[in-house]
Amino acid sequence: MADVDEWRGASFKQEEDHSEATTSLLEKINATTIPMLLRSTNKSLQDLVDELLTLEKIARLGGDALSTQRLAVEVIRVYRVQGDYAKMLLVLEMLMRKRGQTKMTQSAMIAECAVMISDSSLPKESRREVLERVVHLTDSRIHVELEHARFAIDLAKLMESEGQKRAACDLLSGLHVETITNMPRAEKLDALNCLIRLCLELEDYEHTPLVSRRINHRALARAESREAKLTYFELMRHYYTQRKSYFNVARCWYETYLTETEEGARLAALSSMAVHYLIAEHATPKALEDLAECTAFSPATYFAERNAAIQGITTKLQKQLEDIPQLQYLLQRFTSIELIREKVAREVETLCANHPQLAGHEDRQLLLRSRCSEHDLLVVSRFYRRLRLDRLAQLVGLTPEHTEEFLMMMVASKTLYAKMDRVDGLVVFEAKKNATEVINGWNEAVERSVALLDKASHLIVKERMLHNISAARAQQAVTL
Repeated sequence: MADVDEWRGASFKQEEDHSEATTSLLEKINATTIPMLLRSTNKSLQDLVDELLTLEKIARLGGDALSTQRLAVEVIRVYRVQGDYAKMLLVLEMLMRKRGQTKMTQSAMIAECAVMISDSSLPKESRREVLERVVHLTDSRIHVELEHARFAIDLAKLMESEGQKRAACDLLSGLHVETITNMPRAEKLDALNCLIRLCLELEDYEHTPLVSRRINHRALARAESREAKLTYFELMRHYYTQRKSYFNVARCWYETYLTETEEGARLAALSSMAVHYLIAEHATPKALEDLAECTAFSPATYFAERNAAIQGITTKLQKQLEDIPQLQYLLQRFTSIELIREKVAREVETLCANHPQLAGHEDRQLLLRSRCSEHDLLVVSRFYRRLRLDRLAQLVGLTPEHTEEFLMMMVASKTLYAKMDRVDGLVVFEAKKNATEVINGWNEAVERSVALLDKASHLIVKERMLHNISAARAQQAVTL
């Protein structure tokens, strides 16, 4: 065991107890008694506060953290009650930076400021100055990060109300509310939704997806996050509409449909989802995933591409789609392998005129009509290897020029394979194969044929054995 004498040279900070002196002084000088003391004595407000600050320094240097906290908070409270906000902020900054000031005392002083900001006692003209100062004082202090975030959010709302949306957006962008563990989830989601909304209003479409990725689907899956989830996907619908990504707009409507509880809102979301899947772009799964730039979509709403989405909702939501028979009919036609342009012309025109997501949107109406023609081209490509352009135009109900334009767009988006021989006026839907590909195709065909023969042989043997068993049993019964 070490000798005690060897520690005599060490210098330890001796903790002193100033609780009695603190209690005695605070009973005499506090926010309640200050007005009476100012009238009954010749002392000024500064003289009375200096008495508190003197004892605060003694307690702080003596290591009495509790007394230091009580005195420092009372100084802030005195200036708050007296309405001298400029002096309060000056003293707050001075006490926050004092040597040996504990984090507990700093947190208590900031909490006192939070009380002032949250109630209606703070005049509107002083509110911004106070918020800016406390945001600056709490910046980069981990023990008051929650208060810093709340002050910054309040300041951003104040800036927005004064028309300074860019400044508010920049302020919120510097916050990382998702990493604050003691901040309620609802506050985090509200702050991020507010930032997304500001980005959209400022047309900052590069920054919007960066913010949206800070919200994941697990945070939105909780029951208490329902309103925030609806707000989030409403904002993301506006973003994807600007990016002309109707596939992701439809997925946002799908999330809304799964979240809404009121039957009318659910039916409206289902109808809007179906319409946007019908007009969605043809793209590869990788391209759609890159364009989504969102981690809040739940796995239940995932579809690889447009055709899979139409097939999926037609099957999974068959019963729910019965309430909107017109859209159900269109979805069924788009999942068929038949030419549909002439068959659905009336339903398409009615939908364009009456549906809220199509009426007044000429670009979306044109997309819906175009998707009908593109579906017909895909059907033709399944049954023909090559075809004359004029005959193809006749089948899909378009002019040769429009047919060629649609073919180019679909080939560019890798929706189908096609080559055009303009000299002979032919459209070839089958890619030319080299010798290796032809041999591989033959091998696959032979393997499939052999597999079918093996299966047929097995079934024949099985049937023969069953027949022999039945015959043997019948013979045995006759013998008995």
